[in-house]
Amino acid sequence: MPLDDMTSEPHAQDMAPHDRDVPDTLRGKKIAASTLRAPPDDLTDAFKFDGWHHDDAPAYQQMLDDPDLWRFMPEEYPAPLSLELAQDLIALSQQAAHHKVRAAYWNDRLVGQVRLQWAKGATPPASGEISYWLGRDYWGKGLSAPMVGVFAYRCFAKFPALQQIEARIHVENMASLRLVHRLGFRKMPQGSQTHDWTRFTLYRGTGLDWSAIPNPRT
Repeated sequence: MPLDDMTSEPHAQDMAPHDRDVPDTLRGKKIAASTLRAPPDDLTDAFKFDGWHHDDAPAYQQMLDDPDLWRFMPEEYPAPLSLELAQDLIALSQQAAHHKVRAAYWNDRLVGQVRLQWAKGATPPASGEISYWLGRDYWGKGLSAPMVGVFAYRCFAKFPALQQIEARIHVENMASLRLVHRLGFRKMPQGSQTHDWTRFTLYRGTGLDWSAIPNPRT
């Protein structure tokens, strides 16, 4: 399909059934038109993404108020993470001028968050940085790679100008290092690295390697 066709509004037949009622989110954005390899249908159906809402604050707080979850984040753990701070973070996530922040659902269960951030004033973005976190209850179930992969695919589909997605991974975060390799990210030049962080890039059109991603475990 020509690239120009990706800018048109999606047709119902191009969307998963659960996407048709929510065209304002990252879901339902004519995903089939992307130049990337499409995710398997079972992953497309299993993973949904939606903006955080004020009513999500208690669940958000419960999941994010975990020092081990913050171990490999660039930010310091705000111990303790209060309900008021959770509400403030949700409010910040709703400011869409420079990022898309989405609560991630697996089989209708809230499991974590994914985010694509880009430079302010660069909308639509040509490049962006992806990040994610997964609640403790869902560690070790093989969810991270397909969750990040499906979200990255949908970001490329939503933004035709988006040419690359970067990821910044702590050098001791072995799980995330395996994740980016499985998805087909490439390590950036040495000058882009720092002592504690390694940067990777996924280019539009290089394809996501879905065959390297194991199926999530129930």
